[in-house]
Amino acid sequence: MCVVSHSKRFAPTLEAIRSAGVTSGSEVLSAVGPLTDPCDWMSLIILLDQIPRNCYRGDAARVVFTVFDPLAQDVALAAMAAGVPDGEPQIRWRFAYRSWFYMPLMHSEDAATHDKAVAEYEKMLADVKSLLPADGDGSRTSSSAAAAGEDDEYKAGAREVVRADVEAATKLAGMSLEFEKKHYDIIKRFGRYPHRNKAMGREPTKEEVEYLANGGETFSQ
Repeated sequence: MCVVSHSKRFAPTLEAIRSAGVTSGSEVLSAVGPLTDPCDWMSLIILLDQIPRNCYRGDAARVVFTVFDPLAQDVALAAMAAGVPDGEPQIRWRFAYRSWFYMPLMHSEDAATHDKAVAEYEKMLADVKSLLPADGDGSRTSSSAAAAGEDDEYKAGAREVVRADVEAATKLAGMSLEFEKKHYDIIKRFGRYPHRNKAMGREPTKEEVEYLANGGETFSQ
């Protein structure tokens, strides 16, 4: 059961998924029915990827890694295949929203999945940079871009936010990519996340023990 008080309201839903023996994201998507609103995709991904991390802690984290992470990754990949995060303007140009779609890939212990994650974060960073002032002069306004037929309300809003603080916006997008690369570096080195070994009942290697003893990343889970 959930062990964090503010997350207990999600426990019935998460436990229902567990007790139903759901093993794939396609089963989840079939159960919830057609997702016509891009934000519904985002909400489902957060439910499967983030909420369990606040419910199942310590040794109980095995539930996160073995039950919910595979489901979250399946749903996230289905959303990408449907063109939701980089094709739906209300997600594509709201970078905080868009990043939720890529986090399940970051949590994977599969190298190919991390290749996909890096590529998606790079595309998001490229979109941020595409909103920077032309020639650094800031003369191109959202209204002129809209008049040229290459804009919409979400992109215009994103442009306004990015240009209000170019350094902060590009730094934040770059940090998301670097955070994914930090995760991937661990997978490249160990083939798995050493901090999960205890919860997963895995025997750690000597190198993994030394890594964690010397301040290796645990990502708070």
